[in-house]
Amino acid sequence: MRHMYGIELAIPDGKLPGFYAQVIHKIGDHVNVFDRDKLLFIVENEAEKDKLEAILQKSQMLGDGFSLLLLPPEAMVGHLDDIGFVSPNDHMFVYADQVALFTVDKASGTPADRWAAAEQWKEHVSGTIPQAEEEETIYLLDSSLTELVEGIAKAYQVQVQWLHKT
Repeated sequence: MRHMYGIELAIPDGKLPGFYAQVIHKIGDHVNVFDRDKLLFIVENEAEKDKLEAILQKSQMLGDGFSLLLLPPEAMVGHLDDIGFVSPNDHMFVYADQVALFTVDKASGTPADRWAAAEQWKEHVSGTIPQAEEEETIYLLDSSLTELVEGIAKAYQVQVQWLHKT
């Protein structure tokens, strides 16, 4: 997963279409835009985010900003309702403040306990990201469910490792 930033373009009332086109052209000349979803521009780092915000602020078109996580193509997500979106370029993003990501410590619990805990988590997770090299799974869920995950882990005597938690 890669951390990225999304900045919305706020189109002010009363501006001519040419003004909007000039701002888009200026963004294209000065900012390395990774992806775009309608009026949301997505950049890869803080330096690009700062350049984009400066251009939009000067043009009085700066909208909301979001911290995003770019999910790898092998991510299997059942639904992105309220936690993310798929861009027109087929990149899957989640809002960093809306999700938590964890793995299971393979040294904790028995294989049966880890399996049982995973079966319980399946009811609550939004998706998984298989990690072929480590033969483990990264679980993606709504950030409001972290205590539930920890409770299930405790019940089955397994440990979770949080990769991202708000």
